[in-house]
Amino acid sequence: MVLSRQDNSLTTGRANQKQRTRRAIVDAAVAPGQQGQSPTMTEVAEAALVSPATMYRYFPNTQALMLEVATREAQPKIDATLAALPEDPEERIDALLATVTAFQFENEALWRSVLKSILERWLAQVDVPERDRVPIRGSHRLESVEKALEPLTGVLSVAEHRRLIMATMLVCGVEAMVSARDACGMDAAEATDVMRWAARALQRQALQESATN
Repeated sequence: MVLSRQDNSLTTGRANQKQRTRRAIVDAAVAPGQQGQSPTMTEVAEAALVSPATMYRYFPNTQALMLEVATREAQPKIDATLAALPEDPEERIDALLATVTAFQFENEALWRSVLKSILERWLAQVDVPERDRVPIRGSHRLESVEKALEPLTGVLSVAEHRRLIMATMLVCGVEAMVSARDACGMDAAEATDVMRWAARALQRQALQESATN
């Protein structure tokens, strides 16, 4: 079925609202955690101004929520990197991946636990219609890659730019880390090198193809 422009707008609006709700829940859990407290799910729901039922739709248990809170510790490092990105698009994506791979390989067990929690949340919604599913993860990585590749807006077509962003998403982050370590058998140093090389190579290929079209 092809959605009309209005239907697309409504779908996007619902998705954005769900991401805002998810972020509000995590925000409500961060402050107590920084103060050494362990809030209950009910307390977090109250602080986030959502019902307990809504809370449990997004995070089935305290462990899943706390794993999400733990990932927030990485955000200041990403924000600092994004604030100091160079002008060259290839150097920008390389700087972002250097930061991401560094903190993920430094605490691999935590990030594998985060991935486990994400997969469990997906499985819990497997029978739920896709339009009614709540986000199983945040949008920080996507937003960071979009920021790093922002200078290529207008250089590449809209479709080419989106494809490059999506391709880059596939070679960075926790899923790429697990694939590099388990499926490929690489150590952390080689995996980091390959992931950064892949992101740069994708950008060069995208620019080359765009120039010949």
